[in-house]
Amino acid sequence: MSQFSFVVRMERTSQPREWLESWAALYPGTDDLEYHRLIARHESLAAADFEEIGQWKDGAGAEKDGEWKKNGRWKPNVASVAYEIWMKAAAELPKCPNENRAADVTDFLNDWSNKEYTDPKPKHFGLSRATTLLHFISGGRFPIFDSRVRNAMARLLLNSSFPNTVRCYQESYCLRFSELAALCGAEDVRELDKALFSLDAFSK
Repeated sequence: MSQFSFVVRMERTSQPREWLESWAALYPGTDDLEYHRLIARHESLAAADFEEIGQWKDGAGAEKDGEWKKNGRWKPNVASVAYEIWMKAAAELPKCPNENRAADVTDFLNDWSNKEYTDPKPKHFGLSRATTLLHFISGGRFPIFDSRVRNAMARLLLNSSFPNTVRCYQESYCLRFSELAALCGAEDVRELDKALFSLDAFSK
């Protein structure tokens, strides 16, 4: 079995809990209130909530004075904002697939990641956004799978790689994420997600 290599600021090894707290503290965002509000509502998300998930993911909103505010990027044909597909989610109100049926999760991720939108050229919604959608509608039970956390996990697991595929996400990354959360004593998966993000962002 591969061994995790826990390093604090790339200077020395550490215990898993110390590693988690040190890297999570470096996370640059201030979006925890919105994140936890949406997670708490995962069984009854409304159309406006799906819009805010999209704004949260695509950097088209921010917390201000304790409230979530969208910004001018939240509209069609804006680079790096998949507005059309997030609005489709707001209209359809997707529910979490059966977690006990891997094929259902696969179908969900393939369906959403392959949806096309204009950016201003045609693009796909992508697996990072599809897993973000799955993360919120599952109440955080499925981790988000973006480039930063993939790079960070590969760094932790020496001689490993995590291709940006549905298969890798289901068969490898989710298992490793759960293993890492247990090792670090991460009761809040958001803390682990922030630590992984920061590890990739600040350890180049």
